[in-house]
Order: sequence, then structure tokens, then C-alpha cells
Amino acid sequence: MTVDLNARVEAAIAKVDALPEAERRAIFTEFSPDRIRAEAAALLARKAAGEDLPLLGTLVSVKDLYDEAGQVTSAGSRLLAERPAAQADSTAVARLKAAGALMFGRSSMSEFAYSGVGLNPHHGTPSGALVPGGMPGGSSSGGAVCVGLGITDAAIGTDTGGSLRIPAAANGIWGFKPSQGLIDDTGVHPLAPTYDVSGPMARDFALLHRLTAIMADDPLAVPAPETLRIAVPTGAFTNLMSDEVAALFEAEKTRIEGLGHTLVAVEMDDIGAAITLNRIIVAVEAHRIYGKDLDRLEEVGDPRVLSRIRFAETLSAEEIDAAYARRAEIVARFAEAMEGFDALLAPTLMRLPPSIAEVEADFDRLNVEMLRNTSLVNLIDGCAIAMPTPALTPRYSMTMLVGPRGSDARLFAIADTLSV
Repeated sequence: MTVDLNARVEAAIAKVDALPEAERRAIFTEFSPDRIRAEAAALLARKAAGEDLPLLGTLVSVKDLYDEAGQVTSAGSRLLAERPAAQADSTAVARLKAAGALMFGRSSMSEFAYSGVGLNPHHGTPSGALVPGGMPGGSSSGGAVCVGLGITDAAIGTDTGGSLRIPAAANGIWGFKPSQGLIDDTGVHPLAPTYDVSGPMARDFALLHRLTAIMADDPLAVPAPETLRIAVPTGAFTNLMSDEVAALFEAEKTRIEGLGHTLVAVEMDDIGAAITLNRIIVAVEAHRIYGKDLDRLEEVGDPRVLSRIRFAETLSAEEIDAAYARRAEIVARFAEAMEGFDALLAPTLMRLPPSIAEVEADFDRLNVEMLRNTSLVNLIDGCAIAMPTPALTPRYSMTMLVGPRGSDARLFAIADTLSV
């Protein structure tokens, strides 16, 4: 194991060193080979002393929203870059370290986690791992690229409207949005607490499950039914799909039916129509956090992020109260619609990932399109897994399994049954 961990660390560092300098800066906000080697040595000493380290040898990048002792949590922003270093690890990081995971650098992100495409004007936008110049997905962009390039085994990030599942889709890896409250978010910098969740992305399903269980301090182990009854939504998730995604989704439905499971169309028009509530609630909660910093953000912030925060200033108290009330109705509506079903099946994205150049030229439209399907899950207060799509080249992760809040363990069992 000693040779294996050291060899894996050196191989991963070599992959980073082989990247162009601009790409390294776009992937990592902090990357110190000396620190990584020292932490690897400390892990091996713990192992030699007899500690049980189930994640020993697992390399994990950490989104720049998670506190790590001695590191600055800058949330991808120049505004926060000069804040003091964290005094302690966030709960999720502490649990992973206790299990023997090696934190392999702090990964880049959209400023404040407020984007579904991954652009960042401060340190650059990394290219997606599957297509040169491809959108990396956001906001957990650097972490997903790390995993997609094979630098790390996994990454931890956050998901407010799709920020784990969109980059997972764009880089062909697994991504999990947990239920609200499953993973303790102490020490994780917020954007919109009503929606924010912490979770992992990983190269394979088994590691995704194992990381989630450790971060949640819950084994998440239940059996899946032998025969599944799966909802396929109409009026939400599946409307306005591109031709390519529609064809992929039909093929995936056929594959799952071929395994002996039942798919049933379920009308969800009112859920689809409520997608605009996300814009209101996220803007309002982001404004509560950054409202006092808006003048400074005019100087040092990403204008695309600032404009979305300022949207909250256009809303009346009545409009805000109505948005929260309507969202509660939609959460109840989804729970009711899912009665009698094991999970919901949907495309992760409504279209294939665009290029970085396309996103920079048409940010508002493409950001909304990338967020549409994933953010519906945050709206309905659900949990979801983005799965790599079989026989797709590039192998984007275009299939998403969704469940109501609290069905995380069951969703992992179902994903295990359906994955290939």
C-alpha cells in the first residue's frame, strides 16, 4: 500500500504538471505538491499505526467552498480571496480525512457557485475533460475536470441548482445531489441555504456511494426492488429537449424496459412551469449574503454573477413571500406524484454541453438551458444521481435518476440496478 499510494500521488502530480499553466490555474485555486506528499506520508503513518482507513489511496479534490484548516475559502471570488485561512476543516472534509482520503488540491468554481456552466473570469475556465474547449459545467467545474482527466478519483462540491450534476454530465462522470440535510454542511460557504447541498462526484459508482456514505455518516444501504416502477415526466424535464438528447433518452428508456422494469408517463406541467421560482429564491438568498458587498463587487466581481444577485432588488416582499409559498406547494405536488414509483427518470441536461466559446457569447440563454433539468430537482427538494450514458461518444452523463427528499439510500440501490 505504501508504494501504491506514493506512486498514485506522483502520477497525479505529474498529470497536473503536464497541463499548460493556464489550464492548471483554471482547475485549481490551490495546488501544492509538497503539502500533498506530506499528507500522504501522514496517512501512511496512520495506516502503519493500525488505523482502519477505508479510503486510503483515494485522491479527492475539494471545491473552494469547503473550509480546510490552513486554507483560504475564497468561493472562486476576488472578494473573499484575502479572508483569513480557515481554522478547522468542514465536517465533510474532516470525515473524509478521517477515513483516509487524500485532499488533492482546492478546485476552481464559478464565483460564489452562481452558474451552471463553470465560467470564471478571475482565474480562467477549465476545458471540459471530454472535448477540448468544451464547457466544464458549473459551478463545481475544476473538481469535475480533475476526475474526468483521471487526476483524482473523486471531487467534492456543492449543488444549488445542478452544480454537481451538470459538471458530472459535461465530464462523463458520476455526480450525486443529496437530499437537503443528509450531509452536514458546517464549514461550507453558502449561496442559497434553502437549496444548497454538499456532495461528491466520482469516476465510478461504487466510489460515489462510498464517499456519500462517509460524508453523511450513514451507510445508505437498502435493497432495491427486483422490478422497478419508474416515472417518466411529461411537461417537465423532457419538454424542449434537443433532438440528440431526445434520441439518447429514448434509447435509455428502451434499455431499462429491456431489463424488465416498467416506465410510466406522469404529467408534471405545473412543476415545469414553476422553474422560475428558483431564480427568485436563489437571488434573494444570495443578496442576503452579499448585499453589503455589492459596491465592491462592481469593482472585483464577475458581472454575470452580480447581475443575478441584483435581480433580488427588483422584487417586492409580496413577490418573495409568494415564491416561497408556491415552492412549498410544488414540493408537495412532486411527493404526491411520486407515490407508487421507485424513482423518476430524466435527461440530466436538455441539450448536449456547448463549448466555452458558445457560452461566453450567449451566457444568459445557455446558462438557463444547462440549469433547467437539474434545478428542477432542487425546486422539488429531491435527490438525484447523474449517470454516464452507455454507448455515447463523448460519454457524457446524460441520464438522471431522481427521488423525493429522504430517498437517497433507495436511489443508490436503484442506480446500482440500472447502471452498466
